[in-house]
Amino acid sequence: MPSIARPPYIMEEIGRSCKNFSSLKVVGTFDLQFASPIASHLPKLKILSVRCSILTKEALLFILDCMDHLEVLNISHCLLLENRTTLGRKHIIRELDQTIMGKVSSLREFYHCMSQSCTTCQRMATDEGLMRWYRYEDWFWRQDEVNSLSLGQDNGKLFDEGCLNLGLNQS
Repeated sequence: MPSIARPPYIMEEIGRSCKNFSSLKVVGTFDLQFASPIASHLPKLKILSVRCSILTKEALLFILDCMDHLEVLNISHCLLLENRTTLGRKHIIRELDQTIMGKVSSLREFYHCMSQSCTTCQRMATDEGLMRWYRYEDWFWRQDEVNSLSLGQDNGKLFDEGCLNLGLNQS
């Protein structure tokens, strides 16, 4: 899957041309370099899904701190990385800490899954965070835990029951 080489320019153009833009689904690498232009040029974004992506803790906290209009966030099946390194490698976060949980408590809906029994999380680990979509069912990339971003198809047996009910609904 190709990466977006210049996210600031693309987000700037979307922000300028699409005044009512309120939902975004990103698949790939979601780091501070990607999060910053989203927060700058799409400040009224209400729904963001970065499921099945490499997500840095720094980018996640930045989005949660800067995007006041964000209501729904999906970080399900992400490979969540922390900036502190061990022998030149980023540390993989296996559980959300209190800092993150405190910040997401203000969202209307928050979806996350880091289950070792989840087939999708297993695929992310096998693919080292960059999902090899061509290896899987042709409809798989269309799925999203956020209903408004899902493009149909049944979830099949890819998600365990715990993953399907991880939405934090505070309505």
